[in-house]
Amino acid sequence: MTTPARKAILDNLQTTFESITTGNGYRTTITKVQPLARGYADVKTGERPFVGFVAGSETLEYQPFDLIRSTLSMSIIGHVSGSTQADRSTKLNNLIIDITRALNTDTTRGTNAIKTTVVSYETDEGDPDAKGDGSVLMNVSIVYQRSATAT
Repeated sequence: MTTPARKAILDNLQTTFESITTGNGYRTTITKVQPLARGYADVKTGERPFVGFVAGSETLEYQPFDLIRSTLSMSIIGHVSGSTQADRSTKLNNLIIDITRALNTDTTRGTNAIKTTVVSYETDEGDPDAKGDGSVLMNVSIVYQRSATAT
């Protein structure tokens, strides 16, 4: 029995985010990746830069020949630490660049998706007068197709 496309896509995201290291040509080395939404207060300093991802709503479009076109909304949460606001801002912007680049390296998620699109993101660069955290919440759309009768 083959792995369902949705599970294969989620597994691919884990592997994709784990590949973000300076040794692989990125600006950031991710310390911890989890298929879980965690707020910055729930991520220990030693676990940052952190990337979490969670599946959100999924819309289904029934097609001819027993097919379903699914659009999966994903939330990707990233947290960085910085000693100054400028340091945090640089690290946060590098993380955004790296996540976007990693997602666009293979938009088919290992041939399991039709396309992956970064739809939007918002940031919180933290208190400009204090040492602390910066965060990003990215919204990503992943379109894939599956059989209506198979899982």
